[in-house]
Amino acid sequence: MLVISGALAGLLLAPSQQRPAPRRLLVPQRHAVSLMSESIVVTDGTDSFYASRGLFQLLHDHGAFDKITACSSSTADAKKMLLSRQARYSGLIDVLHFSESPLGDTMAGATTWLAVNAEEAALEGQLAQAKAAGVRRVFVHLGADGPSPTVANQEALHSALEACGAEYTVMRAGSLTAGGLGGGLKLSALDEPTCAELPKDDVFRFITEALTLPEASGRLFSLCPNLDDSQFREMRRAGCDRREEAKALLDGVISETAAVDAAAAATAAKKDSEEAKLPQQTAEEREAELKKLLEQARLDGIANAKRRQEEEEAKAAARAERLQQIKDQAPKGVEEGEEEEEGKKGDGADDKSGGEGGEGDGPEPPMALA
Repeated sequence: MLVISGALAGLLLAPSQQRPAPRRLLVPQRHAVSLMSESIVVTDGTDSFYASRGLFQLLHDHGAFDKITACSSSTADAKKMLLSRQARYSGLIDVLHFSESPLGDTMAGATTWLAVNAEEAALEGQLAQAKAAGVRRVFVHLGADGPSPTVANQEALHSALEACGAEYTVMRAGSLTAGGLGGGLKLSALDEPTCAELPKDDVFRFITEALTLPEASGRLFSLCPNLDDSQFREMRRAGCDRREEAKALLDGVISETAAVDAAAAATAAKKDSEEAKLPQQTAEEREAELKKLLEQARLDGIANAKRRQEEEEAKAAARAERLQQIKDQAPKGVEEGEEEEEGKKGDGADDKSGGEGGEGDGPEPPMALA
């Protein structure tokens, strides 16, 4: 006979509402654009998805592809990079596939090819394989962290893209950093001399949106940071999402020139407003003001001349006073002694001249003895 204790019986017979409800996972809402039956093949020119692993999650959350294939030389390494807890909880693992087969075989049946950190020298052959596999959309990313940070032959690349027959986009970007999400962006020429660092989440999100935007088709450009992010802040305050930001960038609505023009227009409008507030003067008022300024300048000249004359007179008086002080401080007996000495010299000269002139007047000397 089975005996059940009172404590166990209480647990078994307890109402179900006492048990904690199972936790529900909040999955990001996928984009409204329907891309069902769309599949994408992702390659990385570094042959490692370590730096680009965040892109796969964005492709799942906002791209709505029903199949995402990571193509590399090692499926084991790719799984280590991409199979995470977030991938399991978000549902990415249900659409994520891996392939280490040749690129041409992996592209069979795919509609889109995304080349991250692409190698320019290998693009011509890879585009030919994409054409043979029937790929309809190609997105090429050239990064400073990949084998081709710049484009050596833009004409040859453009010819290969045209020959492929698919819709294409070529985007060049600088080094990717982990922080700084949500900054300003701008589009520049593909042969931009330098591309500064960009947050990788911003770059990957732009790629995800541009894949399905017709404004990105047939474009070759560089994605660079924009120091003036005021236009982005205005769009976000208005409730615009990242897809609308990407579209505005591709349409040229957001650009560094537009920001400079807007700032110049605001400055000019402010100046015009300040000038409009100033009272308007008549011709008589302007003439009277001019006469007043001239009279004031004349009086200032007279005052300056008078001040300079007074300064000169004060300096002359100070010099005369200084000379008098020097004379007063000299010893008193010096001048009298000099006068007595000059008198004695004068008397001695007179005696000497008188003696010489009166030799016959004095007594005759005695005659010599015979």
